[in-house]
Amino acid sequence: MMQIRMQESIRENGLDIQPWDLGIIGEPLDERGTAAVAFISSNSNTVVSARYDPDGFYIDIDGKVRNAERTAELLENWRGKRIVLETTTLGFVEVFLCSKALIDLKVTSFYMVYVEPKEYTTVAGGRLLDKRHFDLSEEVPGFKGIPGATLVTTERTAQRTAFFLGFEERRLDVALVSQGFRPSEVAVIFGVPAFTPGWEMHSFANNIRVIQDHGLSGGIHFCGAENPASAYDTLESLYDALSFKERLIVGPLGTKPNGIGAALFAASHSEVGLLYDHPRKSRRRTSEIARWHIYEIVL
Repeated sequence: MMQIRMQESIRENGLDIQPWDLGIIGEPLDERGTAAVAFISSNSNTVVSARYDPDGFYIDIDGKVRNAERTAELLENWRGKRIVLETTTLGFVEVFLCSKALIDLKVTSFYMVYVEPKEYTTVAGGRLLDKRHFDLSEEVPGFKGIPGATLVTTERTAQRTAFFLGFEERRLDVALVSQGFRPSEVAVIFGVPAFTPGWEMHSFANNIRVIQDHGLSGGIHFCGAENPASAYDTLESLYDALSFKERLIVGPLGTKPNGIGAALFAASHSEVGLLYDHPRKSRRRTSEIARWHIYEIVL
């Protein structure tokens, strides 16, 4: 049974770590991303970058390209080594594909690092409502399946869908319009408690119109915004409540720690589908650093 052990600190030197053999990073877009990559580089013998292409359905790790369903081939030589994923800079799909590969390779444990922002960038403007509108994504191409977690459904397929929600309400709206879910079969999950007290109100205020307009009635749930174990447990409860032949689809539109929980759950449950819109994140989308987190995944 999977365990997620967590530690946090307001400074990187407050974390209890041992050097890793392999660190996998993404592209830093802001101050915390740059700090996170430097931290991994200082504490890993080898550092490689990973990037997923949602159009070609391939992953590139250290210049080696494979179909995303073959990600394990790129990591199999590191089986038995200490591996860390730098999830501040890696996208959700890279986190899922690497996690699934390591689980398929039957490793006993691996690690993730996440650096929490102190502030998110809001839309420039003088209106009061602008304070709740966040400039986090430059482009949201649209929802596509993810290799290894694509659940083919039809009108006759019994399904439940659970969306983790963040500040960007348009992502939920687009998903509901484009996918045609039945309102009674859609649950939403808010990150509560939030990173910072009061931030949950941004998510509530921005998403409530979409929830009401679409008449969603599949349930409202809560899990800690910085707690992937809580996100995992919430999905496990929803999964265990499925009726015979129902399938679970997860839309990770919330915080990265909630996305980590969703990625780990889908990686360890092959019958669970993922629905993701592959946003291109804005540069300087956050400012400063609040807390550092390390998650140890024990299998």
